[in-house]
Amino acid sequence: MRAEIIVIGSELLLGESIDTNGPWIAEHLRQIGIDCHFKAVVGDNLDNIANTFTLALSRADIVLSTGGLGPTQDDISKDGLAKALGKPLVFDERLAERIAEKFAERGRNMSENNLRQAYYPEGAKVLATHPGTAPGIHYTISNDAGDKQIFLMPGVPSEMKLMMSESIIPFLLNLLPNPEQVFTRTMKCWGLPESDIAEKLKTINDELDHAHNPKLAYLASGINGIKVKLSSKNRTLAEADQLIDPYKARIVEILGDYIFGYDEDSMESVVASLLETAGLTLALYETFSAGLVSSRLNELTDSTPYFKGAVINHDSNNIFTKLQDTAEYFGADIALNVSEVTRTERNITLALNLYHGDTQLTKEITIPSFSLGQTRRFSVINLLNQLRLYLQKRP
Repeated sequence: MRAEIIVIGSELLLGESIDTNGPWIAEHLRQIGIDCHFKAVVGDNLDNIANTFTLALSRADIVLSTGGLGPTQDDISKDGLAKALGKPLVFDERLAERIAEKFAERGRNMSENNLRQAYYPEGAKVLATHPGTAPGIHYTISNDAGDKQIFLMPGVPSEMKLMMSESIIPFLLNLLPNPEQVFTRTMKCWGLPESDIAEKLKTINDELDHAHNPKLAYLASGINGIKVKLSSKNRTLAEADQLIDPYKARIVEILGDYIFGYDEDSMESVVASLLETAGLTLALYETFSAGLVSSRLNELTDSTPYFKGAVINHDSNNIFTKLQDTAEYFGADIALNVSEVTRTERNITLALNLYHGDTQLTKEITIPSFSLGQTRRFSVINLLNQLRLYLQKRP
């Protein structure tokens, strides 16, 4: 089955908003073995929306749109679909009552404009999952060549995701004769550029180019590192892992310490786990990072017993004396700091400083001079990675 995603909203074409719904939908279609061949972004223009639906239906079996289901005059996704289908919009009294009930549940008054949301193309069905005031729509086109399925969902990400998860994906799974899903194992790397990783894995990559299942892919993800992904289409995770695991083991052996985590791991979650396993605690003396290390560690959970506290100060003179004082003040085992050494127009050199009792380590790294905020974010991930390597190599 071939799918197409249509993302509707003029704000996406004016640079006022970035589409996050389309990638999420494509990823979840891929997971159930449905390939997304096309994605269109269209503004709030009736003719353009209708033409986009018409084109999508000419080349896809499943069309999923997001956006344009609200109560205002520019919410015209259903109007565009009705025009493409040559169908009138019909008013559903029971749906209008459901929408009114949702307003009442929230203690709000419903305006007349919200009644627009109770219209849909003749012959369509309302999706059972209805988290907000905008109902989702499902329309089936039946013909000798096979049915085509059309789904209209709101642009609000949380509402769209709920409709996909609870209504649309279960429906699509029932259409598949032998449903297979795409299972992915991810290795997250730091310290090597994507091109170097690909060169190290060239032999494996060449093998998998001929094998087709599993597949190997690389994804550069900024401060989240380079993701090396092994994906396999199978009926069960166990079947997929049988194909993936031998290649995963070889990749782990080749990349070694450059791999900092797997699947849903983040650098800070890996560091937190290592600290907790070792029974060690951490304090920070933040100069160049300006509190960003503390922020990342505190985002993990409300309670971080391994993290004792931080001092934010721009004075990096006599740094190891300051790190020792910080560790003693907070009662921590380890203290960390990243400070600026030199700066040119193109590059900045940073010192990654680690204090642990008698151990005092400094590693200098040079990175491009991005914006100050971006350079600070890169300094944080490098500092946490230095702590990871230290903890992993401790006896």
